Amino acid sequence: MRRWLYSSLIASILLGTSQAVAAPPPAYRQEVVVAGSPFQGVHGLVVDGKGHLLASNLLGQTVHSVDLSTGAVSTLVGPPKGGADDVTLGPDGSIYWTGYFSGELMRRTPKGKTRVIARDLPGLNSLAFRGDGRLYVTQIGRADALWEVDPDGKTAAAGPRRAGVPQRLRIGPDDRLYGPLLLKGQIVRVDVDTGKIEVVAGGFMMPTAVNFDASRQHLFVVDAVRGELVRVRVATGEKKVVAQLPTGLDNLAVGPDDRVYVSNMVDNDIRVVNPADGSVKSVVTARLTVPAGLAVAPDDADEQLYVADVYALRRVGGRDGKIHQTTRVLSTPMVFPMHVSLGAKHVVLSSAYLGSLQVLDRATGAVLRTIPNVNGVQGAIELNDGTLLVAEATTGRLVRVDKAEPAGVTVLTEGLKGPVGLVADLEASEPGVYVTEVRSGRVTRVRLADGEKRTVAKGLRAPEGIARLPDGGLVVAEVGRKRLVRVDPATGRSTVLATGLRIGLPESEGLPPGYVPTGVAVGRSGTIYVSSDVESALYRFVPAP
Repeated sequence: MRRWLYSSLIASILLGTSQAVAAPPPAYRQEVVVAGSPFQGVHGLVVDGKGHLLASNLLGQTVHSVDLSTGAVSTLVGPPKGGADDVTLGPDGSIYWTGYFSGELMRRTPKGKTRVIARDLPGLNSLAFRGDGRLYVTQIGRADALWEVDPDGKTAAAGPRRAGVPQRLRIGPDDRLYGPLLLKGQIVRVDVDTGKIEVVAGGFMMPTAVNFDASRQHLFVVDAVRGELVRVRVATGEKKVVAQLPTGLDNLAVGPDDRVYVSNMVDNDIRVVNPADGSVKSVVTARLTVPAGLAVAPDDADEQLYVADVYALRRVGGRDGKIHQTTRVLSTPMVFPMHVSLGAKHVVLSSAYLGSLQVLDRATGAVLRTIPNVNGVQGAIELNDGTLLVAEATTGRLVRVDKAEPAGVTVLTEGLKGPVGLVADLEASEPGVYVTEVRSGRVTRVRLADGEKRTVAKGLRAPEGIARLPDGGLVVAEVGRKRLVRVDPATGRSTVLATGLRIGLPESEGLPPGYVPTGVAVGRSGTIYVSSDVESALYRFVPAP
């Protein structure tokens, strides 16, 4: 009997040891699901007169140059100084651009020297030079204003001139500023000396930018909601649709031959329109914009990915890389998704970009709820009772959002250091959630019953996306070391699965810790999917046989 007990004890110890240490994780084969592109949402454009188009890239924090003869894209100014919403050229050939999140107005001289010429202007949006060399910029959002700025940055900005100013300014032959009022659907002109505003044309859904043709008698206007390029006769306000394009149009530039270059932030591309016949050609193409959060249904044999692409929510085949569905911002009620998670009947989105959460019907895609949250929302998941659990990266809290209207919010736990990624552990005897802390380098488990925290792993560098493997292990995007790691939730032991990943744009002022999060999802087959914000691409890591 003693001998049998002894043998049983040894067997139990060996079994427990094998479970704790576990077999080494399988090797993975890296494959491309969707190839990348040079932009992370292209915005402002200007033709330089030398065969190139300058393009601003806000989230990618880059100013690019596009060779119009080949479509080749090069970088003029990279992160973090290049974060540009709009871009223009000064009289001496200097490049100027606006930092929407940083609130900085930047200048790069023809000799390549880059410096800040104005700061503390959050929501900095557009800029334009008058014929006499005076430079004007606009702020939108909470600070809605027009400023005059010294192009050399030697004196402080003068203003603000007035509220309710247009964005995407252009200077007319009368030295007045022309631009759109988005929410009013109008094109207006502004006398900067008197502040007088006059309506040039109306009846647009969401005009986002204007520019003059070579004759200076007409304005080209892009309507983001309708996807139209419209020509407006300035003297009369008469309108004519020149070309029908996809929705999500952001900006435009006009070449000396009157060809119109149009940027689309949803499609992350640039097209050129010949206004003489309405023909459209691609200059730079892309398939994704800024892929961030990822989700896949655990029972989906096809492993279709939900991709929070910031300017769109896309359904992408994890096996074939085909984009099966795109829900676009601006032309729908959806707002700039940066995280995505799946419930039984709902899709949950969060957006630090516009400070909101959204709940969508998983079957129809209809937006059921929009919940404001300006505390730097990152990961958000739906619990079994229909409440939401949300990571507030700025406050360091996990909060519950109930189903009431308006939504009630209670704090589950606080004191986290930049919580970003969430993955539920609801089948455990004590249900909880795992959260990555980008500032402390920890993976923490939070008990849902009372918010008690337990450190699972530490010593990571900027962990963001997190998902569960079929064996119960955690897979984490360790952005600070550009790698993918497996974390044993029982022991905290970390094992490197892949290195040298192109992930992790530098953080920018105006967005919370984690910035554009690197997404991780695991399919039914055990394949790991990872988003690349740096390359605007999707990758999969397939377990090697």
